[in-house]
Amino acid sequence: MKKLFLTIIITLLTVSAGLPNPDEILENVKSKINGVNDYRVEAVIKVDVNFLRVPETHATIFFKQPDKLKLESDGFALLPKEGLNFSPAKLLKDDYTAVIAKEEIINGKDVYLIKIIPLSDLSEFVLADLWIDKKEYVVHKIETTTKKSGTVTIELSYKDQLKYALPSKLKLSFKVEQMNLPPGMTGEYQPNQETQKSGKMTGTVIVEYKNYQINIGLSDEFFDETDK
Repeated sequence: MKKLFLTIIITLLTVSAGLPNPDEILENVKSKINGVNDYRVEAVIKVDVNFLRVPETHATIFFKQPDKLKLESDGFALLPKEGLNFSPAKLLKDDYTAVIAKEEIINGKDVYLIKIIPLSDLSEFVLADLWIDKKEYVVHKIETTTKKSGTVTIELSYKDQLKYALPSKLKLSFKVEQMNLPPGMTGEYQPNQETQKSGKMTGTVIVEYKNYQINIGLSDEFFDETDK
């Protein structure tokens, strides 16, 4: 496996010759993300999974750097809480090698495709592709190959909060051979037993965000309160 990754790195380094430094691009991405200390946002969550029938959910999400999260909702949320505010910074917190694979256009935006290869054997993913806006330094798409959960693709759209790299819409698509529902999920759902027995799971989750309130001074104690 390590020999394979070494071959990939050497190939990509050859291809990326003459392109900008990928580490500088990623630092610009992280700098933009880190400009947000905390926020509150309203979210509408729509789930389409092959063995679950889940109603549309309305929720309020609270976040504080680096990883405090609180979700208030009367309904069901399929994703574990950390999936509702996924940040590319989570892929960049440990040591990694980054190379620019190529330049592309996504939805009319000029982007760099940067491949992230973690250096630690303890990393939860083995490879991540990030499509990063050349001008705005926001991530438009992420494709992650994980050790346990197959391949996950996240597409991000931006509107009013582009300067903070906070999306107006997140679409998460996944296709795995076997997935156990994580314990962080709450609410009631109706499983399709035949599909569940097959062990295969595919689907999409769409989260639409509105009415961001940014850097409002949320306290640590607020996140320690038991959800009511």
